[in-house]
Amino acid sequence: MNSPFEPLNDDEVLYVSVGRVLMSNPTFKVVEFLDALAQAISDREEAWSEENEGWFGDGLECEALRFSSQGWQRGRVRIRLEFCPEEPRPKLLDSRRLSEARRVDSPSVSTPLEKPFQAERRYDDIFGEEDY
Repeated sequence: MNSPFEPLNDDEVLYVSVGRVLMSNPTFKVVEFLDALAQAISDREEAWSEENEGWFGDGLECEALRFSSQGWQRGRVRIRLEFCPEEPRPKLLDSRRLSEARRVDSPSVSTPLEKPFQAERRYDDIFGEEDY
């Protein structure tokens, strides 16, 4: 089964308005969040060393007992952020494409934008005849 989540690149930017952790600003780069997480962990862990930085970089050597394989599998592990986009919103047709679609659907009906400009009333219809 494929996950709808996609890994984010370090330089991609997030805006998180509710439920923020570690970040005081609602807008931040992924790498800034990972650095803040690494700092928070290193502040709590007495045995933190440079090799622990692998959690946030190229990964740490490890073994995993995975459902998809038989037995332990050697590899690397790291911490990343992932993003799951919402369903895309339908794009609005631009006015030219909308106008063309109307002409194709009902060629006998014209819209005000398709008619040439015509004055609906003359000056003297509105204000009456001028007295000279």
